[in-house]
Amino acid sequence: MANTHTANADYIFQLGFGYWKSCILFTAVEFDIFTRIGKGKVTARGISKSMHANVRATEMLLNALVSLKLLTRQKNHYKNSPVSNLHLIKGKPLYLGDAVHHAHNIMDNWTMLRETIETGNAVSLKDLPEEVDPHDARDFITAMHNIASVKADELCSIIDLKGARRLLDLAGGPGTYAIAFAKANPQLHAVVFDLEHVTRLTQEFIKASRMGKRVSVQAGNCLEDSFGTNEYDAVLVSNILHIYNPANNLKILRKCRDALREGGQVVIHEFVLDETKTRPQFAALFSLNMLIGTQEGASYSESEYRKWLGGAGFKQIRKIDLESGSAVFIGKK
Repeated sequence: MANTHTANADYIFQLGFGYWKSCILFTAVEFDIFTRIGKGKVTARGISKSMHANVRATEMLLNALVSLKLLTRQKNHYKNSPVSNLHLIKGKPLYLGDAVHHAHNIMDNWTMLRETIETGNAVSLKDLPEEVDPHDARDFITAMHNIASVKADELCSIIDLKGARRLLDLAGGPGTYAIAFAKANPQLHAVVFDLEHVTRLTQEFIKASRMGKRVSVQAGNCLEDSFGTNEYDAVLVSNILHIYNPANNLKILRKCRDALREGGQVVIHEFVLDETKTRPQFAALFSLNMLIGTQEGASYSESEYRKWLGGAGFKQIRKIDLESGSAVFIGKK
């Protein structure tokens, strides 16, 4: 019984003090510690000097990073762990530091959870300026590029675009998926549809990928503007529908169907809840994140996605679970 009590108490403590680990990671990324270390090894004194930080405090931070398995230590020298080498060194293809920075940026929103639950409204949005801050937009789009980069290969492997000539990447942000699909399918031209201020950033990612001849942008609002008529063989709807309410999601999917040629496919990529809406854990927590950060967003269940796809006129609907924790729905026109 005592062991059960101890385990239960430890679980509560892990939940209550879980933000300690987040703050350690946020601080390490802000200092760019992993890039500073690179493939070498450093002492606390050496890295504190490059960071312009206190030596004693830096050593404590480095030791905490060792405990989190983000660094290793041999005597007085610290090295990056394999996971840090893969995901936390700037310039690496699978760098996730910008996504970590985004998690840091939205932490303040989560401190407003109590008020959000009381009111049912996204308290974090009430004092935002009407104009989008270019710095905030760049931070968010770069974070989305990080996240998409680690999922793109898996997504490309399960979506058959062999006969497709034109792909619409709806609200595609940095265009990471559009670029990946174009690279994987030499006959394909992809169009990234997003808000005008976003497409200016999208063009930077397209230029960096050297795919400008086969990936282009179209500025527009997915609720207000047309996506075209009978123009595309496939429409990718990745991580968009969790922003909107069910009525708007049905509206968006009907417009996707209009944009597709006969026999074309819509591909929804999302975090999907089970029918109890309590699992998977990340999707359940992500639903609260949407409550906090959007006007009407949430995570949705498989039956809800199937209902919208059917209501929009799609047939042969199927679901594929991804190893990365999200899921894909495919429907045919």
